[in-house]
Amino acid sequence: METARGAAERTSARTPVSNTERRQRVIDEIKRRIVLGELRPGERIIEADLTSSLEVSRPTAREALNQMARDGLLIQEAYRGLRVADIEVGSMLEIARVRVALDTEAIDEILDDSTGARMARLEESWERFESESNAADPLAVHEAHIRFHRGIWEAAGNYLLMRIWPVVEAQMTIILAYDQFTRRDAERAHAIHAALMRAIRSGDRARIRTALDVHTMDSAQELALLVSGSSDQD
Repeated sequence: METARGAAERTSARTPVSNTERRQRVIDEIKRRIVLGELRPGERIIEADLTSSLEVSRPTAREALNQMARDGLLIQEAYRGLRVADIEVGSMLEIARVRVALDTEAIDEILDDSTGARMARLEESWERFESESNAADPLAVHEAHIRFHRGIWEAAGNYLLMRIWPVVEAQMTIILAYDQFTRRDAERAHAIHAALMRAIRSGDRARIRTALDVHTMDSAQELALLVSGSSDQD
């Protein structure tokens, strides 16, 4: 007699995996390889390797790669195919300045909510970050970092911010990948996020701007120096 669990597993095995799920699996796997350093900025993406290792069709892999190129995580080059985006040192600082401005807007909208509902949503994101940011798995730490920053924008409830989030996330993924190669300092990362959260709770906008500068601008400047030094040694 078949058990309930056996019936569920048999039913699950018959359930087809949608093209959307397959495409997302390709995207998630490429991000994983970038974060773990298996794919470095500037490295070519071999479509045939993806279709073989992930057991997906070429059209599915191509859809995923094109989506990542639209978001800025990959770069399409004529006659050379796709490669992982490589952010120049100067661009790191430009991205950081824009992020500070966008984060400031999101935090302003959270603080301007007299009901406290937006702040409550941000606190939920922070609690999740606290529970996940000390994981031994670098991919889990990366995802916790990304989710927290997305949580700030989600808490703001700003439509435009959420529309441009995929592009910002792609840039953050590349920059955090560089950070993985050069620093691997989880305690420092947690400390500057905690300082930012304390500043937001204070409601002091000058203090918040200082915390954002330390978190984003100072970190970008330090990373740019490390990347430049590494390139000089090469």
